[in-house]
Amino acid sequence: MLSYQESNQILMNKIQNDYELLNDNINRIFETVSKSQGVQDYFKQDQSEEIQAIIKLQKEMASTSWIFNDTPSNLILIGKNGRTFFQNEGVRSQSLDTFFKSDLMKEIDGNPALSQYFYQQNGLTISTAKQPGLLYIRKITDDIGIIGYALIFVPEQYFASIYEQVLAENIHTIYITDSENTVISSNQKSQLGTTLSNKIRKADNNYTNSLKLYSYNFTLYNLINEDTLIKNMNLIRPTITIVFFSIMIASVIAFIVIRRMTGPIYRLIDALPSVTQGEFSNSVAIEGTYETQELGKAYNLMLEDLQGYFDHLMTVEEEKRLTEIRSLQMQIQPHFIYNTLTAIKFLIWQGERDKASLAMDNFIQLLRHTLSNKDEVVPLKQELNGVEAYINILQLRYGERIQTNIFANEAAEELLVPKMIIQPIIENTYLHAFPEHQEGYIQVFATTVEDKLQIEIIDNGVGFDDSQPPNTQSTLKQHYSGLGLRNIHERIQLLYGEKYGLKIQTAPGEGTSIKLLMPINHPKKTT
Repeated sequence: MLSYQESNQILMNKIQNDYELLNDNINRIFETVSKSQGVQDYFKQDQSEEIQAIIKLQKEMASTSWIFNDTPSNLILIGKNGRTFFQNEGVRSQSLDTFFKSDLMKEIDGNPALSQYFYQQNGLTISTAKQPGLLYIRKITDDIGIIGYALIFVPEQYFASIYEQVLAENIHTIYITDSENTVISSNQKSQLGTTLSNKIRKADNNYTNSLKLYSYNFTLYNLINEDTLIKNMNLIRPTITIVFFSIMIASVIAFIVIRRMTGPIYRLIDALPSVTQGEFSNSVAIEGTYETQELGKAYNLMLEDLQGYFDHLMTVEEEKRLTEIRSLQMQIQPHFIYNTLTAIKFLIWQGERDKASLAMDNFIQLLRHTLSNKDEVVPLKQELNGVEAYINILQLRYGERIQTNIFANEAAEELLVPKMIIQPIIENTYLHAFPEHQEGYIQVFATTVEDKLQIEIIDNGVGFDDSQPPNTQSTLKQHYSGLGLRNIHERIQLLYGEKYGLKIQTAPGEGTSIKLLMPINHPKKTT
């Protein structure tokens, strides 16, 4: 029993260190957020600068994502200017007005401390609305006073996992209480939110020790059921002996059998890397068990099929490339159709049939948007749906290293725009703004500015030098002539006049901003 108490104390010290580490991690997050210029701007800039504030805040949160490792990443930022930020796209379970008038906020503002902890029966978002837990709150201030709050809600289930991972529930009964002796965490969930009774702590068949969690001003009580502990300890030694000898015997038998069966398989595995390097002539010898021989035959047949298919695919690709039409038309570009079908073929070849099916669904949706609708102009919402389908297809080729977000207010979504006016820009950005494996983002904003509809596509890619006029052999022409941006500009001006069109702002290493300016064009009302 004494040795168990000593080992139990080691576990208790580990639990204490883990809780201190959790507190340190959350305080580090709060320090980073409170010093963030992006957060300061987001809470203080006016409505006209909201887009820039959102982009700056997103970039800063992405660049500091490492600090959320091993910490519940549900950061919520609430500004007194009414702006909110949810790290995990959460939705608040109550209005801001209700939140600011709550007793919780009165207690927070009435305490001069910057950081505070509160036990809550419910979280602040819909996903945590019915979960009890610990709410960490940090005031965000500037030179004048409080401008907002940073909140992290740690569900009781996560808070309890620190001790549940190392202490068996049938032996240990755990209670964590606050300064008022209220149970804020326990493996006896029915006791949450109640006051811990002295009778529970002093039961005759329990050995009790306590642990101070100084950073929280909490106390952890560990009640060990001595009767259950003694029963378990009497079973440990014979159980360990039986398990040890069983494992030894099984290991020897398994080693002999596996060594005989896996030799040909390992030789087959050694041949696989050559396939990833495009070498399809490295066939393997047919040997081993019946199953291994069948596997070898299938592998060799696959190599033959791959070589033939690859040769055929390369021939088709060369023919398509030489015959591809370069002019921008009122339908999907032939090179896009080819590239998409080629990507789908490769997905099928790689056995990723679910992705291939998803690509076909998005491709069909885009074809319907482009070919079925013969109108010159379409509602912006319909155009953006086509863009989203096209982005889904692009991500099959480029993965998720390029994040794309679309922001459009309801008034702008109903306005009419020329069909296929955004897709070539998105395609161009994927192709040229992010070389090799560079990560980045593309933001699409659609809003009304005075009497104009403005669609802005912003990326943080490599950018280029636009100091030369666009009618020369400049970088602008080299990058965009084959992708139709010049034709988009001319098409807008033909439809709406010379004061509208396409504007580009860019610089090497600073990304690119492309603005489309068009008049506000409401759809005709049908009678």
